[in-house]
Amino acid sequence: MTTALEFFHLYFTPDMISNICTHTNSYANERIITGANQTYTKSDGSWQYTTPDEINRLIALLIYIGIVKIGQVERYWSTKSLYNGLWASAIMSRNRFKALMALLHVVDPGAENPGDKLRKVDSFIDYFKSRCLALYQPRQQLAIDERMVKSRHSSGIRQYIKDKPTKWGIKLWVVADSSNGYTIDFDVYIGKAAGRDVGVHGLGYDVVVKLMQPFLRQGYHLYIDNFYTSTALVKYLFQEGVATTGTIRENSRGFPANMKNGSKWSKAPNVDRGSMRWERDPPVLALQWVDNKVVSMLTTIENANDSLQVRRKTKTAGVWSTKVVKQPQAIASYNKYMNGVDRSDQILTICNVLRKCQRWWKVLFFHLIDIAVVNSYILFREHQAQFPDVEELRRPKEYSLVRYREEIVRQICGFPEYSDPPVRSAGRPVRPHEFQSVHMPVFVEERKNCVVCYKKSRVQQRVFSKCSADQCEGKHMHVTKDKNCFLEFHSREYHGY
Repeated sequence: MTTALEFFHLYFTPDMISNICTHTNSYANERIITGANQTYTKSDGSWQYTTPDEINRLIALLIYIGIVKIGQVERYWSTKSLYNGLWASAIMSRNRFKALMALLHVVDPGAENPGDKLRKVDSFIDYFKSRCLALYQPRQQLAIDERMVKSRHSSGIRQYIKDKPTKWGIKLWVVADSSNGYTIDFDVYIGKAAGRDVGVHGLGYDVVVKLMQPFLRQGYHLYIDNFYTSTALVKYLFQEGVATTGTIRENSRGFPANMKNGSKWSKAPNVDRGSMRWERDPPVLALQWVDNKVVSMLTTIENANDSLQVRRKTKTAGVWSTKVVKQPQAIASYNKYMNGVDRSDQILTICNVLRKCQRWWKVLFFHLIDIAVVNSYILFREHQAQFPDVEELRRPKEYSLVRYREEIVRQICGFPEYSDPPVRSAGRPVRPHEFQSVHMPVFVEERKNCVVCYKKSRVQQRVFSKCSADQCEGKHMHVTKDKNCFLEFHSREYHGY
C-alpha cells in the first residue's frame, strides 16, 4: 500500500461502502413507496440506485467541503463569478448530493430496534471500531477522556459539558494513544436512560473497565482525570496489569482521610508553592501538590521521591518574578500524557467534514469519516517511517493532514494534482415572461409545508398554494400580500445562480 486512498479504505472498507449502498437504496425505495421524498426521484417517480463509486464520491465531496469552506452548501455549485473554479460539480451534481444526503442510510432499515437509541448507526459503528482496534498497536501510554462531537440537534443523547470548547453535542468516551492522538476505541454516551446499568463503583469506573478490556495484562500505562479516578478502579487495573495515574477529588471514596483538607493545608504558614505530601496504600500512591491550587492524584506508576524543577510566575508586592519550584514526576507525566484525547480532538478539527444536520446520527457519521482520515494518516506516517526506502511512499517534507485529505479526494475522483478549473456554463438567463406563462401559483385542497419557510427556519408552515409548473414538482409556497415565497423561490439567488 502506497496511496492515501488505500490507507483510508482500511477503515472505510469496500464492504462498508457496499453496505451503505444497499441500505441507502432500500431506505430510499421504502420512503418513495410511502409517498415521501418525491423531490429526489427520477422523472418516472423511481429512485436512481446508488453505487459504491457514487458513495465514495459522496465521501470525497464531504471531505472537499471540509477543506474548502465557503458557507452555504448551494454555493459550491454556483455559476457566479466569485465561485467559479470550485470542483464540487465535477464530483457530483447538486441535486444528487441533496438526494443522497436526504436518504443516506448506513444500517439495514428493516433490522432497526425501536428501543435502541443508536439503532441508526449501531452495527456500522461496531464494525468501524473493530477496524480502529485491529489496524494499530498503541504505544505504552494511553489516555481516556470525553470528546464532544458538535451538534445542536434535539434528541435524548445530546449532552452539555461546560468545561469543553465544544459544549453541546454527542458525547463519546474515547481511549487514545497519548503519543500521536490515534483514536483507538470509543463508546457513544446515550444519556441517563442507561443509568440503571451503572455498576456499584459508578459510571466512570464502568467506562474505563470496558474500554481497557483489550489492553489488560500487557503493561500499558493509563492516564485519566478525576471523573474516572477512584481507589477501587486504580487497584483493579493494577491487578489486571495496567498501571494508572489520575487526578482525583478529595471527597472520593477511598482517598486518605487525613489528606481531605487540602485547601486548609495549602494555607498553612510552612506550606509554599511546590510543597507536596503523600500517603501510600500499596500499590496506590496518593499525593497532593501545591500549585495555583492543590492538585490531588493517585498513581501506581510513579513514586513520591522523583521530582523535577519547573518555573512559575509569582507576584510579590505588585512585582512579577519567576520562581523555581519542585514538581512531582507523577504530575509531570500526567501533564505530558493525559492530553492524548485533547490532541486527537485538535487534529480532528483540521478541515473536518462536520456539517449542520437535523439528523444526529449523520453528524456522527461525518465524525467517523474524520476519524478514518486522521487514523489512516497516522498509520500512513508510521508506514513511511518503517519503509523509508520505498519510493512510492515518499511525500514532500511539508506533507500535512490537509494535503493527505486532498490526496484522498483526488484519488477517489481521478483528478490530477494540478489542473485548470472545471469549465461550467453560466446557464440560460431567466426570462421574466417564463414565470408569468409557465410558473403560475394555484390553490389546491391539500395543505403542505412551504418549502421556502422550511428551508430558512425548519419551521412547518402549511399552505394551500403551490406552483403549477411540472419543473417545480408541486412544491407548496406562500402567495400572499405579506409573504410572497413564490417569487423568492423562482429567483436565481434562491438557487445560488
